[in-house]
Amino acid sequence: MISRHLARIKVMQVLYAYSQDNDKTRNRLERYLLENLNKTYRSFLYSLYVLCKTAEYVFTDVQIRSGKFLPTEEDQIRSTAVFDNPIVQHLVKTEKLYEAVQQEKLHQLADPDLFRLFFQQLRKTEEYRAFALKTYTLLSEERDLLLFLYRSVISASDLFQQHMEDLFSSWPDDRELVFKVILHHLSTIGPSDPPGIIRQAQEQREVKQFAVSLLHQVLDHSRETEELILPHLENWDPERVALLDMLLMKMTLTEWLYFPEIPIKVSFDEYIEIAKSYSTPKSGEFINGLLDALLKKLRDEQRIHKSGRGTM
Repeated sequence: MISRHLARIKVMQVLYAYSQDNDKTRNRLERYLLENLNKTYRSFLYSLYVLCKTAEYVFTDVQIRSGKFLPTEEDQIRSTAVFDNPIVQHLVKTEKLYEAVQQEKLHQLADPDLFRLFFQQLRKTEEYRAFALKTYTLLSEERDLLLFLYRSVISASDLFQQHMEDLFSSWPDDRELVFKVILHHLSTIGPSDPPGIIRQAQEQREVKQFAVSLLHQVLDHSRETEELILPHLENWDPERVALLDMLLMKMTLTEWLYFPEIPIKVSFDEYIEIAKSYSTPKSGEFINGLLDALLKKLRDEQRIHKSGRGTM
């Protein structure tokens, strides 16, 4: 679930922090980078936990409503299908979600009032009412309700977003990725699938190795890439070039020169996109122009050597 795109962003942030404080050792930088990547895994795990605990609140809701002396028509709806949902059961029992949450001590961060609020919001919707009144539900209908709960109730809540920001400092960067990954898993996993979602999300060894390698390679070749960039700043005062822009160009050049398996266009597009999101409004256009010129120079000098997937 941790993509190379996210790894590049995390490396950029670590290098930017390093440029502000050169006292940090490489070991500390690497440890800080891996901790940031682990925060993404933890926020993914916790988001799934909030989803399942919200569904589980249905048992408390049923108990409360069944004890009323004068139940309303709404109180008659006492289906527990939202938690008995085979996809939820797969996450809780097969994937052992709750055990993973306890191992990370994330259950200690939970606010049970949020589960109640989110379930009450769900209960007021036509989607839930139509689902709960059915005597028999298809897997596709159970999947749709779970997707609706996560997409339209939990993730759409400002309260949830603020809660996640309070718990995970990296949430503003991780939010979109976690949202997409959870929607993908809810859309594709089946009740008879073997476990793997949580384990794979935790490990992601290949992406972590890429992130660590990128960090060290950018540091190792910082002077070389800077010397490539400076001659192309003839009409610019190097002191006025945004520090982040310079860093992103160095990262691009490092991938071009020292990551033969990554296609040129992939690195180019990735860092232009990151510049648009994280640097100044004109950074994307500025970096695009300089990288075009640098690419032509490196190709003319035959300094870029790609192999395998990098030749695509």
